[in-house]
Amino acid sequence: MGTLYVVQGFCEVGGDVVADKPILHGMEQLARVRGEMLAEQRDGVLVYAQAADIDRGEYSEPVILAKYGLVPHPEQQSLSQLG
Repeated sequence: MGTLYVVQGFCEVGGDVVADKPILHGMEQLARVRGEMLAEQRDGVLVYAQAADIDRGEYSEPVILAKYGLVPHPEQQSLSQLG
């Protein structure tokens, strides 16, 4: 089982928070730097790590590494995908 580092951007559109396509990294430091850079362009950014066995479709609970700006709480708001 490996670890995925994910950078998830969010934009506010008409009062809703819309998720960008997630960006995957193999290294934590690269994900953190990308998250900081993306935070200048988006309303919110979430950087998290998640253990994953992609072949089996098994994923652990995500561990949040950084949050910037407007990041919705999953239980409070459903997210729709941009594009």
